[in-house]
Amino acid sequence: MRKIATFIVCLFAVLNAAEIISVGEVSLTGGSSMYEGSSSQSGGNFNLAFVPAVKFNEKVSLLPGYYATYRGSKSVYELIGGGTLYQDMMSHNITLRLINKISPRTKFKVRAGYLLNYFRETKDEDWGEGLFDYSKLTGGIEVEKRLAFFEKFILSLDIFKVAFPEYASLASEKYGREVYPGENILDFSGIMLYARILKRLGEKSILSMNATFTMKDFPEQNIILKDASFSLDKRKDRTTYINTVFSKSLSSIFSLGISASGIINRSNQNHYDAAEYKFVERFYDYNSYSCGPVFSVGKKIRFDINYQYGIKNYKGRLAQDKDGNYTDDKVKNTSNYASLTITYPVRKNLKLKISGNYYSQSSNQDYEAVYEYNYNTSSFEAGVVYEF
Repeated sequence: MRKIATFIVCLFAVLNAAEIISVGEVSLTGGSSMYEGSSSQSGGNFNLAFVPAVKFNEKVSLLPGYYATYRGSKSVYELIGGGTLYQDMMSHNITLRLINKISPRTKFKVRAGYLLNYFRETKDEDWGEGLFDYSKLTGGIEVEKRLAFFEKFILSLDIFKVAFPEYASLASEKYGREVYPGENILDFSGIMLYARILKRLGEKSILSMNATFTMKDFPEQNIILKDASFSLDKRKDRTTYINTVFSKSLSSIFSLGISASGIINRSNQNHYDAAEYKFVERFYDYNSYSCGPVFSVGKKIRFDINYQYGIKNYKGRLAQDKDGNYTDDKVKNTSNYASLTITYPVRKNLKLKISGNYYSQSSNQDYEAVYEYNYNTSSFEAGVVYEF
């Protein structure tokens, strides 16, 4: 007890000697969303970001943060290979970052975080009882440097663990045999390597490149075999993601750019369709690519426009007709995403924000008894953003 009291006294003494600067943002929006032509009954959205930064000296700072989100707009959330429709979602994220400015060009960061995500598939479902609710615990380190060639170079390593506390094994006839046996088959732990470079190409052009490599291990998900039995090997996923954005300012009120990204996912997990007695090897392997322009125009009233065209080709997953019969073709998806955001400063820290989003996906997969492959969704939101 004496040690705890001593620690608390020391903590208050340190904080009292430090400079605390609180920053944050609150946004409240309302609107409507459409899914396959049907209007969602709820449309309220809320976002909160609060960071009471603690500056001990010119080199060392501590940044605790709290981030909360609620989305009442109906959307499609991709989890285990297809689209799972949910009515609304809520998340709470607590982070802690310790920053040490080693030199004028180098920063070293240590961070930790805990995230809770809740998804309700129906309006009468209680919060915390959603099938795909999950928690994520993360810890990592990061080095940020200014180099002669790059304005910014970031390299980080994160270790994380994701758990689905409400998920229980579902009927193998509905979701495939890889969900059996075991109850925590969606839980996984992983390591993520991240790198980013920022380069100025002249006074008005910027090139940004991001790359991540993620390793996921599923300790309770066994590999399904051709005879519908399970091996002792466990599922392992490896994902590489690369994103590049080039932007150029053409005037004081207009800029344009192009964004391109690619994802390569490889998994050793297979799939066995118990209803059709069909074995599908490397069910989760895919290559995904997207590209499109980005525009910004305006000074006081700002318009941000984004369009992305995407292609997703599965390497092993076989397409099915509407009755569930398998074909020889692999599943191929194409998508279109467009967004428009308008911001108008009402006061110094208060902005009016209006946004519209549209997303559509088409696929040669016609069987959709379990997952959605062909759909379109759109949303419109209007509200205020307050910065403090």
